Amino acid sequence: MIGELIDVFRMRQYFDVLVRVRDVARDLADDAGLVDDVRRALLPLPGDRWPRPDRPTFPEALHLPPDGLERRRIAIVATGGSGALASVVGVGRAFEEYGIEPAVISICSGSALFGFPLAAGVPAEEVARFVASLRPADYVDPNWLALARLVPTLGRGFAGIIRGALLENTYRGLLGDMTLGQLAIPAYAPIWNIEHNRVEYLGPATYPDLPVARAVHMAVALPLFLDPVALGGDHWCDGGIVDIFPVHPVLDLEEPCDLVIAVNGFYPPGFLGEDQTGWQHRRFSILDIASQVRTAQQVQLARENLARLEASTEVAMIEPVPYEKVQGAGFYRQFLDTREWGDFMVAGLEHAHEVLAAHTPREAAPQASGERPRARMRLNA
Repeated sequence: MIGELIDVFRMRQYFDVLVRVRDVARDLADDAGLVDDVRRALLPLPGDRWPRPDRPTFPEALHLPPDGLERRRIAIVATGGSGALASVVGVGRAFEEYGIEPAVISICSGSALFGFPLAAGVPAEEVARFVASLRPADYVDPNWLALARLVPTLGRGFAGIIRGALLENTYRGLLGDMTLGQLAIPAYAPIWNIEHNRVEYLGPATYPDLPVARAVHMAVALPLFLDPVALGGDHWCDGGIVDIFPVHPVLDLEEPCDLVIAVNGFYPPGFLGEDQTGWQHRRFSILDIASQVRTAQQVQLARENLARLEASTEVAMIEPVPYEKVQGAGFYRQFLDTREWGDFMVAGLEHAHEVLAAHTPREAAPQASGERPRARMRLNA
């Protein structure tokens, strides 16, 4: 028993718990918003304000000539990052305005909520209205029974606070029974196997008969937050806990691409790590070390994946949403509160337009009268 408790490989788990507790405590001390977000998700009140899907999320659409972009295979690779990855919908809108389609979309964790509907062929504005209108009651189904039995059963079988079935049903209302093999655009997301501790990738080349709504559910099943999902006799969770920037589908499962738009919504710009300079002079220094330990492997793999991608093709990384939005407890807030998702989508549109315009031949680039105007950021609530 003691040997298991002091197993060196468990140390990262202990550090993770310490840092999560610190992040939540710090957020509660600085801003009571997290408490309100949890309350709104679990106990909504009549006075709560919710998104209004009756108005467009994006500015009036531009109709730009592709002028050479249509001859290039352009992929989208997005990190996880909870609701901040609503920016992917804006990236999809930019493709639509140029009259082109992504060659492949590789998504992870939170970006699966937004990337899979685009890959299914749902227009970006329709996806935007769908996700912007979501309330926690549409996708948060607390596992009250399991929580009530947690102590009597000593946690036997418990793996998530939220069941996730409601989220899957909500997305089935948008996507129907479409399978991954029927997607209009090939799309993939990593999933992690509990029984055998390995990562696989959901997509048309690997699981063509899996319903897309189930793929969304599996891709966001973050351990301890959402229940694992059964498939093939095993149980699977969000693969972003290992591979937060999944380039494998683009490089190894589909035909080569000429350009990849990489969307980072999880780590500081360029996949930098947290700066903990001066840690040894601060109180509770071990927490600063713990913060680095818990992300060391994941962020290093992201950097190596980025280097591998850059060695194979041209890469343009965009970071439409400031890192601070998902830092610490912000990750959970952006899942439980959709009110800023409209802003994130518009930011994704603007950043993607800059990339696509930069890769359009100079003589074919949009002139001043046809350029994408800098859209005013707006709230959908």
